Amino acid sequence: MIKAEVADTPEARERGLMFRKELPEGVGMLFVFSDAAPHQFWTKNCLFPMDMIWLDRQKQMIYFAQSVPPCKADPCPQYGPQQQEALYVIETAGGFIKKNRLVLGSQVKF
Repeated sequence: MIKAEVADTPEARERGLMFRKELPEGVGMLFVFSDAAPHQFWTKNCLFPMDMIWLDRQKQMIYFAQSVPPCKADPCPQYGPQQQEALYVIETAGGFIKKNRLVLGSQVKF
């Protein structure tokens, strides 16, 4: 279970988890988009490794990025599906996917 903040505006999605020093276990951010697309994410100004989980319209896990390091390059690498369309993305502290043995195709409830 994740206690998630919701980022459902362009401003909140752009800010995301930037500049936070840590993210406690079981806490994350749920990004909600108005359109399903292969939304790409980066870790600019993030200070800790993150796991990212892309979900489709049915809230099914369709793509993972695990223990993504903070960005130190310019431009930052982007992460996400190339063709699969996601409507939601969950970010949490690195290691969450492995620790909780998440598998693609699993359903999420919120």
